Amino acid sequence: MGTLTRPAIAFVNPSVGFSDRRKSKPIGLAYIMAYLEKSGFPSSGFDFGDSEDDAVELAAHYGLDRFDVVGFSVYNESFRAAIAMAEWIKNRRPECLIVLGGPHATAVHEHILRRYPCVDVVVRREGEEAMLDLVRGLGVGVPAGVDDRAGLTGIKGTTWRAPDGAGLLVNEDRDFVPDLDQIPFPDAEFTSHSGYPDLTYYDEVQGRLKAALTICSSRSCPYNCSFCGVLTIGRKYRSREAERVVAELLHFRERHGVNYEHVYFSDANFFVSPTRALEVAEALYEADPQVTFSFGTRVNQILKAAEVLSRLKECGLRFIELGIESASEPVLERLAKHVKPEVNVAAVRLLRRLGIEISLDFIMLDPATTLPDVRANLEFLREAGFYDYVPHDHLYTALVLYEGTPIRDFYARRFGVVFDPDDLPSPFTLFELPEVQRFSDTLRAFRKRWQDRIDDALAQGELALASMADGSDLPRNSHARLQLDVVSLRHAPNLFMERLLEDAEAGFPLLDEGGDGGGDEAGGAGGLEALLPRLGHDHVHLHDLIERTEAVAREAGFAQAPGAAAPHGRD
Repeated sequence: MGTLTRPAIAFVNPSVGFSDRRKSKPIGLAYIMAYLEKSGFPSSGFDFGDSEDDAVELAAHYGLDRFDVVGFSVYNESFRAAIAMAEWIKNRRPECLIVLGGPHATAVHEHILRRYPCVDVVVRREGEEAMLDLVRGLGVGVPAGVDDRAGLTGIKGTTWRAPDGAGLLVNEDRDFVPDLDQIPFPDAEFTSHSGYPDLTYYDEVQGRLKAALTICSSRSCPYNCSFCGVLTIGRKYRSREAERVVAELLHFRERHGVNYEHVYFSDANFFVSPTRALEVAEALYEADPQVTFSFGTRVNQILKAAEVLSRLKECGLRFIELGIESASEPVLERLAKHVKPEVNVAAVRLLRRLGIEISLDFIMLDPATTLPDVRANLEFLREAGFYDYVPHDHLYTALVLYEGTPIRDFYARRFGVVFDPDDLPSPFTLFELPEVQRFSDTLRAFRKRWQDRIDDALAQGELALASMADGSDLPRNSHARLQLDVVSLRHAPNLFMERLLEDAEAGFPLLDEGGDGGGDEAGGAGGLEALLPRLGHDHVHLHDLIERTEAVAREAGFAQAPGAAAPHGRD
């Protein structure tokens, strides 16, 4: 018998096809890697999530063909990159076990194995225990050079291609990990050619920038929003004890030598149990009163546990990522939110009254959107005080039809089509009404031409105002004008969108006057130009307002490179 071996294992987060400067480590893979490490199976992590490089070139550059097992965590957006890498590895190293997991792989596990011979197995839903069974079967007790994977095909929670090629082996689902506190902290390192920016939070209450840490204190969500990928993995909600959450914060403080003072809870729904949320908050406060935190939840839960929110704020709650999604009742029904628009309004009013900041989750458009739906959304944003809200991403969002979600099936039936499981259809090409399609095209043209310039000027203007507050030689009237101009820049995308909607409701007369009706994306900017609002104290063109703001910032001795972040809350 040959020498016993342990397999060389790699986990890969493939590219979603674009760069995101707010990139953070893939926590799902980090949990699996830590879980295997605890049982004596170290692994290497590779994170290409924001890479725009060719997938095969990345696989070659980082030598992914040197491993015995390569596991990919895949979403709809990253699936094709994962397959390209898997095919390259398999061609160079046929004996390598290629494993796919994650929401997309779970949703279409049978399709993947039928269409892609380079994939050996799909791990469905949670990955820790199934992956440990896999690597144990390939590792300890198996002589070097002996392939014993035939004994692995019965592992719960996995799908395999039958050894004889006749069909698939779809094993029974594995129970969810019952006790999340038995899983080690996600203390895993990843190789990434783009690196990770420092995660921070600007605490306006304390007036300083804080080092921040992302912690997941629970898994899943018991609700059934029709567009949510959590449904693919499963709705069984489980949470960690408050003491373990605090222990994780202290662990990573020591591990990284960084005094983390803000916690971003990445839970799908942190506030499922308000009592447990309060226990976590009080434990953090007792460990370190300087620690602040934020989380995401639903509007109806805010109203059901209003009495808890004041105490959470006392313990350091700074903002809540609020899943409002829409102000239109028909859209909320399609999204299976099971709330009325007035519940959204009530939740926002409550948080405003308590002085808790809101991070806005919003879906402006979906394939069946009508102009009255858009009107309801814009009226809500104005009346609820979101005209000053930045970033402006919520104005441009459209519903994404992820594989495995009920809303994707709903639209497949509605359109009478079968979506290719490998494809994620562009949300900007599915609108049923031509007026909504034109509205969206023009809005995207505005974003392409103006939004980056607005963001850069707004950042410089806000930072200049901050520097003036600390003492500046600029005349007082210059300070006052800059304040007005910064507010106007915050409002500019909202005002443009309102004018565009009015034009759409009237049949696009102003857009048609421009001769193109589609802005940059249709070959010109005449029609879009006619819709630009006049801004500032003297009602100037948007271009002039941007240039004036940047000039005053330079005069104040504070100008920054385009693309840098402004200090308005979340980083």
